[in-house]
Amino acid sequence: MKFGKQIQRQQLDLPEYAASFLNYKALKKLIKQLSATPTLPAQGVPSPEDAQSALRANRQVFFFSLEREISKVNTFYLQKEAEFSLRLKTLLDKKRVIQARASVNSRVSASFATLVEGFQQFDNDLNKLQHFVEVNETAISKILKKWDKTSKSRTKELYLQRAVEIQPCFNRDFLRDLSDRATTSRQDLEAWAEGENLHYDGGRSSDRTIGQRVGTEDSDVDLQILQAAAAANTNALREWVSRLGSSEGAKERFTRIFLSSISEAPKESIDALVQSNLVDLHAEDDMNERNCLHEATIYGNEYVLDLALGQNVDVTRLDVYGRAPLHYACLRGRLGMVEKLIQAGPSMIDLRDHDNFTPLIHSIVRNKIDCVQLLLSQNAAINPAGENDHIPLNLACQHGLTEIVRLLLEMNAQLLPDAEGLYPQHLVARSSKDPQLLLLLNQHGADLNQRDKLYSWTPLFHAASEGQVKCLQLLLENGADAGALDEKGLSATYYATWEGHLECMDLLWDKVVLPRQQARFSTPSSQVLPPSAMEVSPAPVDADGIPDLYLPPPIIPLRRYGHNYLDTKTLVSLNFDRGAQAIRFFNEGRYPAARITISSKMSDLIPRNIMLPIQEDSRVVSFQIDSLDSFAVDFEIFPTFGSKVIAKSVALSDVFKAVDSSSGICTLPLFDPRLRAIGQIQFSFQVVKAYNGIPLEITLFATYWKATSASDDSGALITGSSLSGDYLRLCVQMTRDGFPIVASSYLKTHHGLDVSISQRRLEELSTLGAIDFSTTPAPSEAEANDIQYWRLRLERSIATLKDVLATIPTNINLNLHVLYPTPIEEQAICNYQTIDINTFADRVLSEVFDHARSLRAKNPDVTRSIVFSSWNPVICTAINWKQPNYPVLLCNDLGGSKYHNEVMHTTSTSVPPIVPSSSIKESARLAQSNNFMGMMCTSRILQRVPALTETIKQAGLVVVSDVSDQNVDIRQSSMSSAGWTPMPEGVNGVMKMNGILRFNESIDM
Repeated sequence: MKFGKQIQRQQLDLPEYAASFLNYKALKKLIKQLSATPTLPAQGVPSPEDAQSALRANRQVFFFSLEREISKVNTFYLQKEAEFSLRLKTLLDKKRVIQARASVNSRVSASFATLVEGFQQFDNDLNKLQHFVEVNETAISKILKKWDKTSKSRTKELYLQRAVEIQPCFNRDFLRDLSDRATTSRQDLEAWAEGENLHYDGGRSSDRTIGQRVGTEDSDVDLQILQAAAAANTNALREWVSRLGSSEGAKERFTRIFLSSISEAPKESIDALVQSNLVDLHAEDDMNERNCLHEATIYGNEYVLDLALGQNVDVTRLDVYGRAPLHYACLRGRLGMVEKLIQAGPSMIDLRDHDNFTPLIHSIVRNKIDCVQLLLSQNAAINPAGENDHIPLNLACQHGLTEIVRLLLEMNAQLLPDAEGLYPQHLVARSSKDPQLLLLLNQHGADLNQRDKLYSWTPLFHAASEGQVKCLQLLLENGADAGALDEKGLSATYYATWEGHLECMDLLWDKVVLPRQQARFSTPSSQVLPPSAMEVSPAPVDADGIPDLYLPPPIIPLRRYGHNYLDTKTLVSLNFDRGAQAIRFFNEGRYPAARITISSKMSDLIPRNIMLPIQEDSRVVSFQIDSLDSFAVDFEIFPTFGSKVIAKSVALSDVFKAVDSSSGICTLPLFDPRLRAIGQIQFSFQVVKAYNGIPLEITLFATYWKATSASDDSGALITGSSLSGDYLRLCVQMTRDGFPIVASSYLKTHHGLDVSISQRRLEELSTLGAIDFSTTPAPSEAEANDIQYWRLRLERSIATLKDVLATIPTNINLNLHVLYPTPIEEQAICNYQTIDINTFADRVLSEVFDHARSLRAKNPDVTRSIVFSSWNPVICTAINWKQPNYPVLLCNDLGGSKYHNEVMHTTSTSVPPIVPSSSIKESARLAQSNNFMGMMCTSRILQRVPALTETIKQAGLVVVSDVSDQNVDIRQSSMSSAGWTPMPEGVNGVMKMNGILRFNESIDM
């Protein structure tokens, strides 16, 4: 999201903070005005002194405005700091009083529940202040960066250090202390409530006097009175009134008991308490600031509501959340109460609470249709009063509430963009709760081709990016422009493909007429692209801030030889799945903001801190360790800015040392400091061990290289590498007893039965007559050098990898395509791999390394070029991390039918379809983070969305187009039968229809 929109969203979510945010928009506008200010006099050319004076004057104007904004932020922060200090002191005093009581039964009292709620609200509000500080700190940094870019100066770092970081609001120590004290106190209170024998501050004598109060020494008087009220024991209530009515503080006591009893006491008990003349109906709780009207609406006690309204109790009273009784009545959907409260206080109908919610918005969010109808009939505001207000129609569309949307549209609700710049139709297309809402909005004037104010996306983009097929179909059927481009020059088809939504891509492709050359120099996500190594550094400036103008040096691409690999260490990679709630608390509202620290106390590793919920760029955490025997992963969850542990768990070494597997999924409980399970954490993991053998010496066996640069004429990216020419694809599997073999499918048909190759020993395959490569007659000299000869020969054979490497001439390059089924594929084809990933990779690499050494022993100048590939990212990761000599390509089958065309050569007609592979975005992220050579994508995808090629290459990856799964009529053409395949524009290589991988000729970079 653009940062300006992010600040608007924060102002919407934090209305009481809205006016105190840094005015980012105004400062941006000021920079633009200053940059456009003419510095030339009316006549003549300005001297350097004139230009310097103009720049100095503009600088003074900008920094004067910036300092005023920082002062505004700091003043507001100091006010909130004092307020939070007082609130925490009050909570701690209340806690001390409750804990000083003699009876532990106080833990079920209303006072205890109110105190816990008070700590919860304190945590929520403290989190808001922390976000306020964080957003403003980011805003200052970004606006300084814009100033430096515009003025060609370097003031950002110095100004941040000398003028920003010293401000009290950007010193996190005080907020951290508040957070730690609140967290510790709440945990302490909860432990006491459970009866645990913890040591507390003995307390002051006055606290114990207040805690024990009047009554028996061994019981909690308030609790006994509450129990009598709940049981409708009016005789007991009258007796308590008689005994305590004349005591000091009796009115305060019975008023407090009355407020606490509203939740469950019947009419008779309420009457008994009120008739005692010891209850003040106008009083409010001193912690949550609620009066009896608030409590009556929360718990649905209409008798108390009528009683309070009859006594003119204040209906405009706001509690600690800024809510009037009407808010709670709407929030709970209590129609009768809503009607009575509106009659008693009509001015409350549009009141906004601290969350910027009106009674109408509370009713909409909780789908209370009757309350919405009543509020609309009483002329509740349906359009926002300002840009920082929630928009009822947009919220109803976001939650897919068709009836409420219809009601609002019938009341002529305006079609407006929200704080993110999204109109109602965009929200419907993105959430797809009810696609028919799009038609309803269209009937009331909504443009289905309306562009949002965020990325210039139409509703079609949102539906395509989120994979909302039904919304996409409806939009296309109603004239949505499938060929529209956004501000980056990319189409909805691009985003559907990038996110892996194949059905959406097909629907769009059927409708769109692609331009001949789609814009191809934008990237969809900064999460995939690495920081650019080609950025030109800002020009140096002198003391007065005047830049020295000079031409940047020419961009010289850097050749990267090989890739990072494991020499002696072990790689442990944890992956948190965004779709499965990787970290979940059983009581989600209890921990509004937190961070997780992932570390290993048994290893000397740098801890990783990740904000919750886990974002896309933080999903993978990797460690390189010396030994699994002494390795364990500790998970600790803290408040966002605090240092007191909320929850923790640990994954012991046994999780990662499984003998039969090098990867898996782990779910662990999260325990609080009192060892209670309060949530769970789930992650998948992969363990890659260093190659278990003697690796190839880098000094003797040259590694591959690659480099990327922009061409001089068109600006398009060119990726050069040491790979060139044709490569014969060999599908590599492994027998049950660990022998790498070359076989083009998982199954071998024998006498009408499909035999799983990986489930058989090498000797069994030989007995079945499957190992027949060596029995084939020797080829002629012409055949031996013909790559097509070997392709056809291997298609009909199964052979050991060792024999194939030894037999095929060294001038024929090889693509070792590893067939290692994923768990989904194993279930789909009932073919379970018995060899773990590390052993599998080691055995294959051993054959390749031995072959390379044997070639060098015969002739030091003779080498064979080999490239690995696989559809399984796990085996790609293992092979890549175990050696630096040979490149690895990750294959993506989105839009293809690879498993049925290449792997599933079987007579079975009952094989279920394989689940499509991951999105292009996910594959690119995996390939980049694991230093793969590149990606192989289906030609169907790259031809339809040519911009993807440039996106992948900008991530530093080689792109190979796979046309081997083209349909039959193309395959049978004369050119195809001859093995000829055109090289698609922009790609680095192509997997041809005849099974030959061809790379571009090497480019001298």
